[in-house]
Amino acid sequence: MDDKSTDFASAEAHAMLALGRLDGALEHCPLAVHRIFAAQILRGTLVGALLQEGHLFTEARFHAWFAGLTTLSDTPSRHASAPRALCEGILTELAHASWAPLADIALRLKPALLAPQDLQSQEDNALANAVIEDARALVDGHCTKHETLPFTSLTRLYGAVASSLRFAPAERQSSPIAVAGRRFTVEHPAPSSPLWAVEIQYGEWLRRAGTLRCALPFTGLIRLDVLAADDSDGARIIRAEALHTVANRMLLQLGEAARLAHHGSERLAGQRTTSRAPALFELLGGFGPLRSAQIESTLGATRIGVRGMVAILEDQGLIAHSTIAGAHLHALAATDSTALDEDIPSAFTAKALDDFEASLAHIDGLLAGTVNKLDEG
Repeated sequence: MDDKSTDFASAEAHAMLALGRLDGALEHCPLAVHRIFAAQILRGTLVGALLQEGHLFTEARFHAWFAGLTTLSDTPSRHASAPRALCEGILTELAHASWAPLADIALRLKPALLAPQDLQSQEDNALANAVIEDARALVDGHCTKHETLPFTSLTRLYGAVASSLRFAPAERQSSPIAVAGRRFTVEHPAPSSPLWAVEIQYGEWLRRAGTLRCALPFTGLIRLDVLAADDSDGARIIRAEALHTVANRMLLQLGEAARLAHHGSERLAGQRTTSRAPALFELLGGFGPLRSAQIESTLGATRIGVRGMVAILEDQGLIAHSTIAGAHLHALAATDSTALDEDIPSAFTAKALDDFEASLAHIDGLLAGTVNKLDEG
Protein backbone atom coordinates (compact mmCIF):
# COMPACT_ATOMS: atom_id res chain seq x y z
CA MET A 1 0.00 0.00 0.00
CA ASP A 2 1.53 3.38 -0.99
CA ASP A 3 1.89 6.37 1.29
CA LYS A 4 -1.17 8.19 -0.06
CA SER A 5 -3.37 5.14 0.47
CA THR A 6 -2.09 4.95 4.03
CA ASP A 7 -2.74 8.68 4.48
CA PHE A 8 -6.33 8.62 3.31
CA ALA A 9 -7.07 5.42 5.26
CA SER A 10 -5.76 7.16 8.38
CA ALA A 11 -7.76 10.33 7.64
CA GLU A 12 -10.94 8.31 7.14
CA ALA A 13 -10.29 6.32 10.32
CA HIS A 14 -9.99 9.55 12.29
CA ALA A 15 -13.22 10.85 10.74
CA MET A 16 -15.11 7.68 11.65
CA LEU A 17 -13.69 7.77 15.18
CA ALA A 18 -14.98 11.33 15.62
CA LEU A 19 -18.38 10.33 14.25
CA GLY A 20 -18.48 7.32 16.58
CA ARG A 21 -17.64 9.43 19.61
CA LEU A 22 -20.27 11.99 18.68
CA ASP A 23 -22.88 9.28 18.15
CA GLY A 24 -22.08 7.56 21.44
CA ALA A 25 -22.12 10.81 23.39
CA LEU A 26 -25.48 11.82 21.88
CA GLU A 27 -26.97 8.46 22.86
CA HIS A 28 -26.23 8.88 26.55
CA CYS A 29 -26.60 12.61 27.20
CA PRO A 30 -29.49 13.90 29.36
CA LEU A 31 -32.31 15.78 27.65
CA ALA A 32 -31.15 19.13 29.04
CA VAL A 33 -27.81 18.67 27.26
CA HIS A 34 -29.65 17.79 24.04
CA ARG A 35 -31.71 20.96 24.24
CA ILE A 36 -28.71 23.24 24.78
CA PHE A 37 -26.72 21.44 22.08
CA ALA A 38 -29.60 21.69 19.57
CA ALA A 39 -29.79 25.47 20.12
CA GLN A 40 -26.01 25.72 19.64
CA ILE A 41 -26.24 23.78 16.39
CA LEU A 42 -29.12 25.92 15.15
CA ARG A 43 -27.24 29.16 15.81
CA GLY A 44 -24.10 27.74 14.16
CA THR A 45 -26.08 26.71 11.08
CA LEU A 46 -27.62 30.18 10.67
CA VAL A 47 -24.30 31.97 11.22
CA GLY A 48 -22.43 29.57 8.93
CA ALA A 49 -24.94 30.01 6.11
CA LEU A 50 -24.83 33.81 6.36
CA LEU A 51 -21.03 33.80 6.27
CA GLN A 52 -21.00 31.44 3.28
CA GLU A 53 -23.28 33.83 1.44
CA GLY A 54 -20.79 36.66 1.92
CA HIS A 55 -22.28 38.61 4.84
CA LEU A 56 -19.71 40.14 7.18
CA PHE A 57 -20.65 40.54 10.85
CA THR A 58 -19.60 39.79 14.41
CA GLU A 59 -21.36 37.40 16.78
CA ALA A 60 -22.76 40.32 18.76
CA ARG A 61 -24.01 41.93 15.55
CA PHE A 62 -25.79 38.70 14.55
CA HIS A 63 -27.77 38.60 17.79
CA ALA A 64 -28.64 42.29 17.57
CA TRP A 65 -29.80 41.77 13.97
CA PHE A 66 -31.77 38.63 14.91
CA ALA A 67 -33.47 40.74 17.59
CA GLY A 68 -34.41 43.41 15.04
CA LEU A 69 -32.17 46.12 16.50
CA THR A 70 -29.79 46.74 13.58
CA THR A 71 -28.85 45.66 10.08
CA LEU A 72 -26.62 42.60 9.78
CA SER A 73 -23.76 44.52 8.14
CA ASP A 74 -22.87 48.18 7.73
CA THR A 75 -21.87 47.50 4.12
CA PRO A 76 -24.08 44.65 2.88
CA SER A 77 -22.92 42.72 -0.16
CA ARG A 78 -24.96 43.12 -3.35
CA HIS A 79 -24.17 39.52 -4.26
CA ALA A 80 -25.19 37.88 -0.97
CA SER A 81 -28.60 36.31 -0.45
CA ALA A 82 -31.14 38.26 1.58
CA PRO A 83 -30.28 37.43 5.21
CA ARG A 84 -33.73 37.28 6.76
CA ALA A 85 -35.15 35.10 3.98
CA LEU A 86 -32.13 32.81 4.29
CA CYS A 87 -32.66 32.35 8.03
CA GLU A 88 -36.42 31.89 7.62
CA GLY A 89 -35.79 29.13 5.08
CA ILE A 90 -33.33 27.35 7.37
CA LEU A 91 -35.61 27.66 10.41
CA THR A 92 -38.53 26.25 8.40
CA GLU A 93 -36.42 23.37 7.13
CA LEU A 94 -34.96 22.47 10.52
CA ALA A 95 -38.40 22.70 12.14
CA HIS A 96 -39.04 19.46 10.20
CA ALA A 97 -35.76 17.81 11.23
CA SER A 98 -36.00 14.18 12.33
CA TRP A 99 -34.12 14.93 15.58
CA ALA A 100 -36.81 16.26 17.92
CA PRO A 101 -34.69 18.73 19.98
CA LEU A 102 -33.47 20.46 16.82
CA ALA A 103 -36.95 20.55 15.26
CA ASP A 104 -38.40 21.92 18.50
CA ILE A 105 -35.96 24.78 18.95
CA ALA A 106 -36.17 25.76 15.27
CA LEU A 107 -39.97 25.84 15.43
CA ARG A 108 -39.98 27.88 18.64
CA LEU A 109 -37.31 30.36 17.52
CA LYS A 110 -38.86 31.09 14.13
CA PRO A 111 -41.31 33.70 15.57
CA ALA A 112 -38.37 35.19 17.49
CA LEU A 113 -36.65 36.18 14.23
CA LEU A 114 -37.28 39.93 14.41
CA ALA A 115 -34.63 40.92 11.85
CA PRO A 116 -35.49 43.73 9.41
CA GLN A 117 -37.49 42.64 6.37
CA ASP A 118 -35.57 42.12 3.13
CA LEU A 119 -36.41 44.44 0.24
CA GLN A 120 -37.87 41.72 -1.97
CA SER A 121 -39.08 39.36 0.75
CA GLN A 122 -41.43 37.23 -1.34
CA GLU A 123 -38.88 36.56 -4.09
CA ASP A 124 -36.10 36.07 -1.54
CA ASN A 125 -38.13 33.51 0.42
CA ALA A 126 -38.95 31.59 -2.75
CA LEU A 127 -35.25 31.50 -3.70
CA ALA A 128 -34.19 30.22 -0.26
CA ASN A 129 -36.82 27.47 -0.39
CA ALA A 130 -35.78 26.49 -3.92
CA VAL A 131 -32.13 26.20 -2.85
CA ILE A 132 -33.09 23.90 0.04
CA GLU A 133 -35.26 21.70 -2.19
CA ASP A 134 -32.50 21.43 -4.80
CA ALA A 135 -30.03 20.46 -2.08
CA ARG A 136 -32.35 17.72 -0.84
CA ALA A 137 -32.70 16.32 -4.36
CA LEU A 138 -28.92 16.48 -4.87
CA VAL A 139 -28.13 14.55 -1.69
CA ASP A 140 -30.92 12.01 -2.18
CA GLY A 141 -29.84 11.40 -5.76
CA HIS A 142 -26.14 10.84 -5.14
CA CYS A 143 -25.84 9.28 -1.68
CA THR A 144 -26.72 5.60 -1.34
CA LYS A 145 -28.40 4.55 1.90
CA HIS A 146 -26.91 1.07 2.27
CA GLU A 147 -23.19 1.84 2.61
CA THR A 148 -21.09 0.74 5.56
CA LEU A 149 -18.88 3.86 5.43
CA PRO A 150 -19.82 7.33 4.16
CA PHE A 151 -16.76 8.10 2.04
CA THR A 152 -17.90 6.73 -1.31
CA SER A 153 -21.14 8.65 -1.08
CA LEU A 154 -19.22 11.73 0.02
CA THR A 155 -17.05 11.46 -3.11
CA ARG A 156 -20.15 11.24 -5.30
CA LEU A 157 -21.70 14.18 -3.47
CA TYR A 158 -18.65 16.34 -4.16
CA GLY A 159 -18.84 15.39 -7.82
CA ALA A 160 -22.52 16.28 -7.94
CA VAL A 161 -21.86 19.67 -6.34
CA ALA A 162 -19.04 20.39 -8.79
CA SER A 163 -21.31 19.73 -11.79
CA SER A 164 -24.40 21.45 -10.39
CA LEU A 165 -25.57 24.73 -11.90
CA ARG A 166 -26.99 25.70 -8.51
CA PHE A 167 -24.15 24.72 -6.18
CA ALA A 168 -20.90 24.74 -8.18
CA PRO A 169 -18.70 27.75 -7.40
CA ALA A 170 -19.31 30.55 -9.89
CA GLU A 171 -16.48 32.37 -11.65
CA ARG A 172 -15.79 36.06 -11.22
CA GLN A 173 -17.85 38.18 -13.57
CA SER A 174 -16.65 41.16 -15.61
CA SER A 175 -18.34 43.89 -17.57
CA PRO A 176 -16.89 46.48 -20.00
CA ILE A 177 -17.42 50.20 -19.37
CA ALA A 178 -16.41 53.28 -21.37
CA VAL A 179 -15.13 56.44 -19.67
CA ALA A 180 -14.00 59.48 -21.64
CA GLY A 181 -13.53 57.44 -24.76
CA ARG A 182 -11.48 54.77 -23.02
CA ARG A 183 -12.72 51.22 -22.39
CA PHE A 184 -12.21 49.41 -19.09
CA THR A 185 -13.17 46.02 -17.72
CA VAL A 186 -14.66 45.93 -14.24
CA GLU A 187 -14.51 42.64 -12.34
CA HIS A 188 -17.33 41.72 -9.95
CA PRO A 189 -17.08 39.23 -7.07
CA ALA A 190 -18.41 35.79 -7.90
CA PRO A 191 -21.80 34.96 -6.37
CA SER A 192 -21.47 32.69 -3.37
CA SER A 193 -22.33 29.02 -3.62
CA PRO A 194 -25.14 28.02 -1.19
CA LEU A 195 -23.31 24.95 0.09
CA TRP A 196 -24.98 25.38 3.49
CA ALA A 197 -28.13 23.80 2.04
CA VAL A 198 -26.24 20.67 0.95
CA GLU A 199 -24.52 20.46 4.34
CA ILE A 200 -27.87 20.56 6.14
CA GLN A 201 -29.20 17.66 4.06
CA TYR A 202 -26.05 15.56 4.45
CA GLY A 203 -26.75 15.12 8.15
CA GLU A 204 -30.10 13.53 7.29
CA TRP A 205 -28.33 11.13 4.97
CA LEU A 206 -25.86 10.10 7.70
CA ARG A 207 -28.83 9.28 9.92
CA ARG A 208 -30.58 7.21 7.25
CA ALA A 209 -27.33 5.37 6.52
CA GLY A 210 -27.02 4.43 10.20
CA THR A 211 -23.81 6.38 10.78
CA LEU A 212 -25.40 8.84 13.22
CA ARG A 213 -28.55 8.42 15.30
CA CYS A 214 -29.35 12.15 15.06
CA ALA A 215 -29.52 14.17 11.85
CA LEU A 216 -27.30 17.22 12.39
CA PRO A 217 -26.38 19.96 9.90
CA PHE A 218 -22.74 19.47 8.86
CA THR A 219 -21.92 23.15 8.30
CA GLY A 220 -18.45 23.52 6.79
CA LEU A 221 -18.32 20.01 5.31
CA ILE A 222 -17.93 20.92 1.61
CA ARG A 223 -14.45 22.20 0.78
CA LEU A 224 -14.34 24.35 -2.36
CA ASP A 225 -10.66 23.63 -2.95
CA VAL A 226 -11.40 19.93 -3.48
CA LEU A 227 -14.30 20.19 -5.92
CA ALA A 228 -12.01 20.49 -8.94
CA ALA A 229 -9.02 18.57 -7.53
CA ASP A 230 -7.08 16.34 -9.94
CA ASP A 231 -5.33 14.34 -7.19
CA SER A 232 -8.00 11.82 -6.18
CA ASP A 233 -6.10 10.48 -3.15
CA GLY A 234 -5.25 13.99 -1.95
CA ALA A 235 -8.87 15.06 -2.38
CA ARG A 236 -10.01 11.99 -0.46
CA ILE A 237 -7.79 12.98 2.45
CA ILE A 238 -9.16 16.53 2.50
CA ARG A 239 -12.77 15.33 2.34
CA ALA A 240 -12.18 12.99 5.27
CA GLU A 241 -10.40 15.70 7.23
CA ALA A 242 -13.32 18.08 6.65
CA LEU A 243 -15.75 15.44 7.93
CA HIS A 244 -13.52 14.87 10.96
CA THR A 245 -13.27 18.61 11.67
CA VAL A 246 -17.04 19.15 11.63
CA ALA A 247 -17.78 16.05 13.75
CA ASN A 248 -15.06 16.95 16.26
CA ARG A 249 -16.33 20.53 16.51
CA MET A 250 -19.82 19.27 17.32
CA LEU A 251 -18.39 16.90 19.92
CA LEU A 252 -16.71 19.87 21.61
CA GLN A 253 -20.00 21.78 21.48
CA LEU A 254 -21.74 18.82 23.08
CA GLY A 255 -19.16 18.90 25.87
CA GLU A 256 -19.82 22.60 26.39
CA ALA A 257 -23.56 21.90 26.47
CA ALA A 258 -22.96 19.26 29.15
CA ARG A 259 -20.94 21.74 31.24
CA LEU A 260 -23.66 24.37 30.95
CA ALA A 261 -26.42 21.91 31.82
CA HIS A 262 -24.54 20.76 34.93
CA HIS A 263 -23.81 24.34 35.97
CA GLY A 264 -27.45 25.35 35.54
CA SER A 265 -28.81 22.36 37.42
CA GLU A 266 -26.51 23.07 40.36
CA ARG A 267 -27.28 26.79 40.58
CA LEU A 268 -31.04 26.40 40.03
CA ALA A 269 -31.53 23.23 42.06
CA GLY A 270 -33.61 24.96 44.72
CA GLN A 271 -36.27 26.20 42.30
CA ARG A 272 -39.77 24.77 42.45
CA THR A 273 -40.66 22.27 39.75
CA THR A 274 -42.94 24.75 37.97
CA SER A 275 -40.16 27.34 37.55
CA ARG A 276 -39.33 28.25 33.94
CA ALA A 277 -35.93 29.68 34.88
CA PRO A 278 -34.07 26.47 33.82
CA ALA A 279 -35.72 26.69 30.39
CA LEU A 280 -34.50 30.28 29.99
CA PHE A 281 -31.03 29.24 31.13
CA GLU A 282 -30.93 26.50 28.46
CA LEU A 283 -32.23 28.85 25.75
CA LEU A 284 -29.67 31.58 26.43
CA GLY A 285 -26.89 29.05 26.97
CA GLY A 286 -27.58 27.35 23.67
CA PHE A 287 -28.67 30.07 21.25
CA GLY A 288 -27.31 33.22 22.85
CA PRO A 289 -28.59 36.73 23.71
CA LEU A 290 -32.29 37.49 23.18
CA ARG A 291 -34.75 40.29 23.91
CA SER A 292 -37.63 39.82 26.33
CA ALA A 293 -40.11 39.79 23.42
CA GLN A 294 -38.16 36.96 21.80
CA ILE A 295 -38.08 34.98 25.03
CA GLU A 296 -41.84 35.43 25.39
CA SER A 297 -42.55 33.93 21.96
CA THR A 298 -39.94 31.17 22.25
CA LEU A 299 -40.95 29.93 25.70
CA GLY A 300 -44.64 30.79 25.42
CA ALA A 301 -44.41 33.04 28.46
CA THR A 302 -46.00 36.34 29.44
CA ARG A 303 -44.01 39.53 29.91
CA ILE A 304 -44.40 39.19 33.68
CA GLY A 305 -43.34 35.56 33.48
CA VAL A 306 -40.15 36.48 31.62
CA ARG A 307 -39.37 39.14 34.22
CA GLY A 308 -39.67 36.50 36.92
CA MET A 309 -37.34 34.10 35.10
CA VAL A 310 -34.78 36.86 34.52
CA ALA A 311 -34.97 37.88 38.19
CA ILE A 312 -34.23 34.31 39.32
CA LEU A 313 -31.19 34.07 37.03
CA GLU A 314 -30.03 37.50 38.24
CA ASP A 315 -30.22 36.35 41.86
CA GLN A 316 -27.94 33.46 40.98
CA GLY A 317 -25.52 35.64 39.02
CA LEU A 318 -26.30 33.69 35.86
CA ILE A 319 -27.43 36.47 33.53
CA ALA A 320 -25.89 39.56 31.97
CA HIS A 321 -27.56 42.41 30.08
CA SER A 322 -26.61 44.74 27.25
CA THR A 323 -28.49 47.65 25.71
CA ILE A 324 -28.65 48.22 21.95
CA ALA A 325 -30.83 50.89 20.32
CA GLY A 326 -32.67 51.31 23.62
CA ALA A 327 -33.56 47.59 23.92
CA HIS A 328 -32.15 45.10 26.42
CA LEU A 329 -30.55 41.83 25.35
CA HIS A 330 -30.33 39.09 27.98
CA ALA A 331 -27.41 36.65 27.88
CA LEU A 332 -25.81 34.12 30.19
CA ALA A 333 -23.06 35.53 32.39
CA ALA A 334 -19.58 34.20 31.58
CA THR A 335 -18.58 31.05 33.44
CA ASP A 336 -15.23 29.42 34.13
CA SER A 337 -15.29 26.32 31.92
CA THR A 338 -12.14 24.94 33.55
CA ALA A 339 -13.70 24.98 37.01
CA LEU A 340 -16.82 23.33 35.66
CA ASP A 341 -14.73 20.59 34.08
CA GLU A 342 -13.24 19.66 37.43
CA ASP A 343 -16.61 19.32 39.17
CA ILE A 344 -18.87 17.83 36.51
CA PRO A 345 -19.73 14.17 37.09
CA SER A 346 -19.80 11.67 34.25
CA ALA A 347 -23.14 11.56 32.42
CA PHE A 348 -22.48 7.95 31.45
CA THR A 349 -23.37 4.83 33.41
CA ALA A 350 -21.12 1.76 33.32
CA LYS A 351 -23.47 0.11 30.81
CA ALA A 352 -23.48 3.25 28.66
CA LEU A 353 -19.69 3.28 28.59
CA ASP A 354 -19.65 -0.41 27.64
CA ASP A 355 -22.09 0.28 24.79
CA PHE A 356 -19.97 3.21 23.66
CA GLU A 357 -16.79 1.13 23.60
CA ALA A 358 -18.62 -1.61 21.68
CA SER A 359 -19.75 0.88 19.03
CA LEU A 360 -16.17 2.14 18.61
CA ALA A 361 -14.91 -1.45 18.36
CA HIS A 362 -17.46 -2.04 15.61
CA ILE A 363 -16.16 1.02 13.75
CA ASP A 364 -12.59 -0.22 14.17
CA GLY A 365 -13.62 -3.52 12.60
CA LEU A 366 -15.21 -1.80 9.62
CA LEU A 367 -12.14 0.36 9.11
CA ALA A 368 -9.82 -2.65 9.41
CA GLY A 369 -11.77 -4.32 6.63
CA THR A 370 -11.34 -1.24 4.45
CA VAL A 371 -7.58 -1.12 5.05
CA ASN A 372 -7.26 -4.85 4.27
CA LYS A 373 -8.99 -4.28 0.93
CA LEU A 374 -6.49 -1.54 0.15
CA ASP A 375 -3.60 -3.89 1.01
CA GLU A 376 -4.99 -6.54 -1.29
CA GLY A 377 -5.33 -4.00 -4.09
